[in-house]
Amino acid sequence: MQVSRPQIHKWIYFFSLSVIAVGMPLSEFLMSIGQIIMAANWFIEGNVIEKFKQFWKNKTAVLISSLLLLHALGLIYTSDFEYALNDLRIKAPILILAVLISTSEPLTKQVFDWLMAIFVASVVTGTFISMGVYDGIVPVKTPVTDMRDISIFISHIRFSLLICISIFIIVGYFFNEPQHLRKFLFVIAVIWLVVFLTILDSLTGVVVLVAAACVLLLRTFLISNKNWQKLLALTIVSTIIAGTVFYLKPLIKTDGAIQQVDYWKLEKKTANGNPYTYYELNKDTENGYLLWIYVCWPEVERAWDARSSIKISEKNKRGDDIKFTLIRYLSSKGWRKDSLAVASLSDYEIKQIENGIANINYVGKSKITMRIMETLWELQDYKMGRDMNGHSVAQRIEFWKAGWHIFKKHPLIGVGTGDIKNEYASAYNEIKSPLDTEHRLRSHNQYLSIAVAFGTLGFIWFIIVLMYPFVRYRLWNNYLYFTFFLIAILSFLNEDTLETQPGLTFFAFFNALLLFGVKKEIVTQ
Repeated sequence: MQVSRPQIHKWIYFFSLSVIAVGMPLSEFLMSIGQIIMAANWFIEGNVIEKFKQFWKNKTAVLISSLLLLHALGLIYTSDFEYALNDLRIKAPILILAVLISTSEPLTKQVFDWLMAIFVASVVTGTFISMGVYDGIVPVKTPVTDMRDISIFISHIRFSLLICISIFIIVGYFFNEPQHLRKFLFVIAVIWLVVFLTILDSLTGVVVLVAAACVLLLRTFLISNKNWQKLLALTIVSTIIAGTVFYLKPLIKTDGAIQQVDYWKLEKKTANGNPYTYYELNKDTENGYLLWIYVCWPEVERAWDARSSIKISEKNKRGDDIKFTLIRYLSSKGWRKDSLAVASLSDYEIKQIENGIANINYVGKSKITMRIMETLWELQDYKMGRDMNGHSVAQRIEFWKAGWHIFKKHPLIGVGTGDIKNEYASAYNEIKSPLDTEHRLRSHNQYLSIAVAFGTLGFIWFIIVLMYPFVRYRLWNNYLYFTFFLIAILSFLNEDTLETQPGLTFFAFFNALLLFGVKKEIVTQ
């Protein structure tokens, strides 16, 4: 059977989409290769001028592509062109994918189903590889000190977003799948992805998943014509909210009354006759107990080194100084910091401290529960003016402060495409941020990043670009697009999603594919 040239181009187009789909969770290189193959196929296919005319007539595609134009205009008043050009390179898929996909023949249902299956399978494969890293089966250059480091291809936050959208894709197919065996496999896949999300220790991913699920259920409540569906959706949302409140309430409780001491009346020596050290100016606490009282470093060091293969001067398995982990753990129990206290720890507790567990209340908790408790501890420490370096959530507050400081100085058109890095460096100095140089990063909020770079005018345009297709085509009726849109805009609150290749490709690929690359009835539910 002779295959026609147009059919060959269709196959190559699908192959290029598949390469990008595989690359998003597994390889930045494949993300780029997929776009190069797609572009080459697009040009070789011919009718380039007609395609550009078709693109120009598609006002939504042009509007989306204008995000790259916004960054190009930012070159006019920028000084760091090296940074700016690299930023434009990262943002290029916004234009490339919008042009190529909007001017290619939309995928049929069968082809689209295969593409989604390839994407989800790639994400699941990524989770298996990550578990292989965790178990030591997959070799890595540097040892894993944090569960979030098991995502070796892209950042754990970007990976968690891909996991979230994979879960909702599977759910969408579940309700339209007649075969019971496939439905069973879909359930297993969703359960595994949810479990892995907690293993990955991605608080952002969990929050996005729960928030998106609640909004989707409310969407069902609003648009469904069946009373039982409305009732079920409202019941599930109410259960999720009530369960979340019930779950968080005991975690949000404060340490209670802070330990009050009269330093003059405290014992001066340990049971072994060695002097205690007291740090009277340091009021850090753990479960309400002061950390820096009854400290005898020589005894702690000697006793700890006798019980653990990780010396007191070394790092725990999460990469933190183990001596401070030990001090926090002992203090969380209300114990003194001497040889008797270290000797009283069980072998299990020694292993927990080696693993980075710094509070008795964290022991036996799930990873996500422990992450929430650590986050609350970070925020409490930040509120009390303590060191937040290395604490991701507390640091974000400083990131936002620096970004807002820059925006207030350049409120109309921002600082331009290339001067972001230099402006942030100056802002941290101007606000006298306690963050050290290593941790002085960008805002980790996409909305604020746009406002800093392009001011109020650019921010308004960014919101228009996001919202126009959604409102114009009533995409709340489009299950897959609505799901993708929710995940994207929620991620923008906590991350610079569009400032890295994986995040940008995730947004540009699904946005263009679901708007222009699929027959509309395929993704409308």
